[in-house]
Amino acid sequence: MLAAAAPKRVRFPAQAALSGLIAAMLCISCSGTKEPSGTAPDLPQISSVRKSHEWYYFRNDTFVQVDLPQRTPQTLERPWTEAVRISSAASVPLASLRPGEASAYALVNRMGIIAFTEDGGEVYNDRSVFPSVTADSLVFSGGIPVFYLYRSSFFNENIEEDAAPSASPAIRPFLVEFNPATHIFYPLVSYDNLKLSEEDEITGYFWDGKTWTCSSKRTTEHQVEFKYFLWEPQVELTELSPALSSDRYIFRDATEETFRSLNMPHLFNDAPAELKELVASIPSEFSFYVSWRDTSGTSPKNYYQPGNGSSGASINAKGLCAPAAGYTVIVFADGTTYLRRTQTGRIYAFRLPLLPAGYTYGEAALAGNSLYVAWEENNFYKTGRSGFIKIHLQDVISQVAD
Repeated sequence: MLAAAAPKRVRFPAQAALSGLIAAMLCISCSGTKEPSGTAPDLPQISSVRKSHEWYYFRNDTFVQVDLPQRTPQTLERPWTEAVRISSAASVPLASLRPGEASAYALVNRMGIIAFTEDGGEVYNDRSVFPSVTADSLVFSGGIPVFYLYRSSFFNENIEEDAAPSASPAIRPFLVEFNPATHIFYPLVSYDNLKLSEEDEITGYFWDGKTWTCSSKRTTEHQVEFKYFLWEPQVELTELSPALSSDRYIFRDATEETFRSLNMPHLFNDAPAELKELVASIPSEFSFYVSWRDTSGTSPKNYYQPGNGSSGASINAKGLCAPAAGYTVIVFADGTTYLRRTQTGRIYAFRLPLLPAGYTYGEAALAGNSLYVAWEENNFYKTGRSGFIKIHLQDVISQVAD
């Protein structure tokens, strides 16, 4: 049973004294005039010397502080589905936030989950869950983190031959919850619950808070078959269990078009107003793709601004609205960041510390006045070193002249 293994907890080291960030930073008022700049090089960049941030990297089922990402120990490159990396991160919806519990989470593939507060975080492991499967797509149900597990038929490697075997090998989990109160992982839905066989693999889903729209793949000797379906539980998501029969679910067939319409990016013109306002200074000629999390805790929605081709390749970004933290933010892969403070409505644009060539920023989450952003070393489809950076937002904002 997934709940059998006691979670392993690791705390942040004591925070060192911080000295502020930079002498000046570009500050944009929502009501003021904005000069189109996109990701122009004149954006202030967080100093690597005057610390208002801390770097961390992953090692031995935990994270360790380091002065720079390039000074972390070398690690074997693996396909991204098999590598230890932050695969998904999000802030807990305000309506579901409980006193004393974490306000943001990062799902670390092949390792565990990090529960973040403004002060720091703790990582929780369960070796019956993480070492042998890919973990991805973090969502929230009533404030409870939920994610899904799968095995890549293309990159399936046994990178953890010494991993502890599952206590319930007959159960093949699809959805797993992390209980913030007990710090234990529980299976919610199994492949058997969804009437899927051992040969089937769920390759993706979209959850709108009620209906799960899934795609599954079956690989045989001669062909690959895809199936699309919708399902809804007849009880609350966190009340589900693999022990329940399929009669507790409502199933409907879906089409590839239905699945694509939910998961493929929409044109940026259709993006919510708060996202448009956040990046209004980026010219329409600039091409970017953003995965956006609203306040619902459901699957993120994707938006795409095609640009005119003059800016080169499209750049990826992660954005989220976190009322509990008091911010809305979008972080691009090159570190360009747009931050809106809810209380004042002001938007600040700056760059995270410059990463070495071959490194990118990824998933982001807000916990109080702390911004956590994943970083990783990429080589085509493989990932090497990885970790996250913690940004102290009050230190950033305090450097901005009125």
